[in-house]
Amino acid sequence: MTDVKRESFFERLIDQFNMLWFIMALGFGGTSVAGFAFVNNTLPRNPPMKGMLYFDKINEYAGNAGGIYTALAGYMKIHMVLFGLMHLVALFGVTVLYITWRRRHPEKFQELLADTHRNSVLIAPILAYGMAFNVFLVLGYVFIDWMRINVQLLLPYAAAVYGLLWLWTMATAIRLQAIALEKGFDVDKMHFGWLLIPFALAMTTVTGTGISYLAHGGLADVVFFLSITSFTMALFLLMVKLFSLFKSHYAKGMPERIEFLPSFFIVVPIITLLTISMLRYGYYFQHKFHVQLPAASFALLVTAGFGLMTWYMALGLFMLRDYFRKYLFSVRYFDESQWGLICPMVAYAVLSTFVYKHGLSYPLTQVVTLLFMILDVVILLSMLTRQFLKVKGTCCTDA
Repeated sequence: MTDVKRESFFERLIDQFNMLWFIMALGFGGTSVAGFAFVNNTLPRNPPMKGMLYFDKINEYAGNAGGIYTALAGYMKIHMVLFGLMHLVALFGVTVLYITWRRRHPEKFQELLADTHRNSVLIAPILAYGMAFNVFLVLGYVFIDWMRINVQLLLPYAAAVYGLLWLWTMATAIRLQAIALEKGFDVDKMHFGWLLIPFALAMTTVTGTGISYLAHGGLADVVFFLSITSFTMALFLLMVKLFSLFKSHYAKGMPERIEFLPSFFIVVPIITLLTISMLRYGYYFQHKFHVQLPAASFALLVTAGFGLMTWYMALGLFMLRDYFRKYLFSVRYFDESQWGLICPMVAYAVLSTFVYKHGLSYPLTQVVTLLFMILDVVILLSMLTRQFLKVKGTCCTDA
């Protein structure tokens, strides 16, 4: 009887499969990484305790810090592990569903690929696997001593895996762009989901920048070149698509379809990824040329990115205030595009930790980070519950 129920639920998952479930996995991973960023960028430390904190150092810090910082350090260990494991489990499950769906319904995949208004979602797996790369490195560094001690030994292997991720990203992005240029599309149907392509390029870029500034010699230079290539493509497409979208929406207004509205916030995580990439390029050049760049340049860069995100989020929250009031936590409505709302929450929390580290080291900055992390977890768990109930067919079916 149990096997029948499981088979029935699996069949429902296949029938209702949505490419945006990869964004769900992405959200879990970003939530885990946000915990790592908070621990290493915002927890105040005395000079002897320098460098990135790992499991034993976090325990040492928690034992000596006292008060709220002891509680935060203890919680963040659980936070990183819990959401990191949820990310890996979700990514594995969604990948199995995706492969099964493509085998059973190849015509649906080809139809999606040919539709220039919807095919940007085909790059969603790259976003999730790019995040998996970062989650693996974070959890490995924090909780596995061998990985942390032998990080330089492992970098060539990490670079090789990154090279495959880069090829996958560039090939998919170029293919989708070529289809759009060859077939064209109706500008009246444009929506911000179109920005998933520069989002994926930015995710692959930031992954490479982490390797380039940690590695040495030719390996660092090769990974730097790969990442700067995807960086420039991400920046170019972001600007072109964003200008086109604003021009279209100034002329026609925002899309009427509810499921197109959350994608307005995709710009926020793209800004975060590109800003962090530029910070890491600074670290890379410091290592390569043995020259210390002014701390003010890092502060200006990260606070400028954070300021840009702040007003953009404020604009989006004002424009979509009715949407949030009616649909964000509604038990009568859910669609997979809402998974995209996790990304700006995580992105704002992560970049605020770099703002604390490089520019505005105030308790208010920490409070902002924690508020967005809490909001992220609350929304994420709400969506996970409603997604499960939607697949079962017990709620969330009416707009």
